[in-house]
Amino acid sequence: MGSNAANDTKEAHNRLRVTAFVVSFLMYLIFIGVNFDPAVTKAQVGVAGERPFGIPAQVFFAGLNAILFFPIFWWTSSLMKLQAHANQQDRSFASVLLSAMYTLVDLFSLFTSVRDTAPAEIRKARNVTFAGFLYFAALAAVWIVLAARAGV
Repeated sequence: MGSNAANDTKEAHNRLRVTAFVVSFLMYLIFIGVNFDPAVTKAQVGVAGERPFGIPAQVFFAGLNAILFFPIFWWTSSLMKLQAHANQQDRSFASVLLSAMYTLVDLFSLFTSVRDTAPAEIRKARNVTFAGFLYFAALAAVWIVLAARAGV
């Protein structure tokens, strides 16, 4: 019986890893692919010019986004670990995340719900997820400021 439980846990862990990778990869493709939309290229050219560092704007920003958004693989994996932990604790993670759209208090309750008594892997996932939210918010803020300064 113990062997079946161990196999089930290993199988669940592998499913989680594969799902996290697929979701991350799809999001990554979207973040890179959007650079080839003519409207996006127009904004990029407005911010950095036709050929930043001698590279066409589309190629430059696609490469820059490929580098800047690469942490999404760790972030999504950590977010899914939190989801799995919340499911084990019979806590609806999705409802907390959805309600986070309405209040910052709910968003922070997601991170504070993982207590210091949780396993180290879950605490690390909480920290990576929180840092990822801050990182992606900072990227968006920088782009908004650059676009506003360029009048785009």
